[in-house]
Amino acid sequence: MQTSGSTWPAKVLGGLVPLVGLDLIVQYIAGLGANVYAPSNGFTMDTAFGIYNVHWLNGYVLGLLCIALVIVAVLSRRIGSIAASIVVLLAVLVAGIAGMIFVNNTPNPAGASLLMGLAFLVAFATVMAMAFRMRMGQGSPPLQAVAPA
Repeated sequence: MQTSGSTWPAKVLGGLVPLVGLDLIVQYIAGLGANVYAPSNGFTMDTAFGIYNVHWLNGYVLGLLCIALVIVAVLSRRIGSIAASIVVLLAVLVAGIAGMIFVNNTPNPAGASLLMGLAFLVAFATVMAMAFRMRMGQGSPPLQAVAPA
């Protein structure tokens, strides 16, 4: 009998969650770097320099990873993982939309920058909770029905 922890979606989910967490950290650091080297007149859609390009390109990669996270969570049939992965995807989507608002307006709105940061916190905290929950569940045996004596 296969337990839910031994199915391939659960195993893939176990590798994908840390990958999304790591990519969120990369995205945050790239965002900090983009702010440090920001042009004095603000960001625009035409702004192009190394760390800024890494930041927006990694945003697309992060979005794709989050979509994969939701798909694998659904295939794993773990309701907690499904709900958490949807929260992560929505938070990354909100951060991306806030980023587009940020670069499409000059001067750049501080509220959009704040929204990116808060959305990152939601996504990162949710990924860390997913990782912790999965880690804690690895050592526990699956629940089994006990026949009455």
